[in-house]
Amino acid sequence: MLKGAKKKYLIVRTHGLASHLIDPEDIRSWVFIEDQRSLFDRLAKTTYGNFFEGAEDLLDVEKIEEACLRVNSIRVRALLSLSRGTLIEDLIKVFMSKYDIENLRRIVFSLLYGRRRAELRLLPMEPYLLDVEKLSKADSFENLLEMMVDRALAKLLSDWLSTEERDITALDLLFDRYYVQKLFESIKAMRVSKRSAARFLLNSYVENMILGTLLKAKYLEISNDVILQAFSKLPFRKLLAAVEKSKNLKEFLDELVNMAPYKAVGIEIDRAMKEVGEPWVIEHVVAKRAYTNSLRISLRGSMSEAYILMYLISSEWESQSIKTVLLGKVSGVNPDVLYSLLAPPTE
Repeated sequence: MLKGAKKKYLIVRTHGLASHLIDPEDIRSWVFIEDQRSLFDRLAKTTYGNFFEGAEDLLDVEKIEEACLRVNSIRVRALLSLSRGTLIEDLIKVFMSKYDIENLRRIVFSLLYGRRRAELRLLPMEPYLLDVEKLSKADSFENLLEMMVDRALAKLLSDWLSTEERDITALDLLFDRYYVQKLFESIKAMRVSKRSAARFLLNSYVENMILGTLLKAKYLEISNDVILQAFSKLPFRKLLAAVEKSKNLKEFLDELVNMAPYKAVGIEIDRAMKEVGEPWVIEHVVAKRAYTNSLRISLRGSMSEAYILMYLISSEWESQSIKTVLLGKVSGVNPDVLYSLLAPPTE
């Protein structure tokens, strides 16, 4: 993918960027800080502190989400400036385009439910593949489709609009499938061996992304027909077979526990849902699996493109950990439970 001095320079600089990430064990220790002011003082010393004005902001879910998004956006911009003109630049943009897709979801929902443009709240992220600012100005679906440059994405939306029911949950899954397909296209474009650490790492990330989507779909009780229609042509057949055999989240988790690669994550999610009872723990546990898998795989290629991908995933895991601490406190979750959620997985 990258050659010679350019590759070495980019990876060495990424090692430097990674050295500024917060130690996961430090974040884990924050769960036992009872005083809100003391917790704010800890955060104020980090990059996240720039986006919180006072201790009361740590109780504001929207401000927590925005701070995490802005920190990751800043880090990605630094990485993109270093990788300009390379294939890894394209891969980073595809990786981050999930935020473009989320903003597109919000634009579609705004049009669908007739909300005024002033009420449209986009994620505070720079666009990577889609011209989100332009798309947000659409005043009708016809106008939105005309503005979309990506014809595959336009067709996906057009086909959904032509359905009688216009099922929002189905559209959510179709957007997730589109993102996964873009990642697979990036994998194919990579000029690396099929057995390279970078390829293994990206495949692992896609697997966890699909796992998380299927878990959320089961939590929302989306029908198997809708799920399979969206994902039937993708790999990871064992996961899709588990979907077919289960009617709800509990049954799906039971299926995962009986599948060697997913036993630990299935057990952890089941326990976390019983202890916390809120769906954000699903995202958290799957993100932890993606993070630990990326660490393990990147050890095979610490001076390869795999390390760059690991840095992106690690930055997101850092934000996820901070959100778990803060949202857990807002929800009144027992500190011992939060501490366990932030522990490295046993697999």
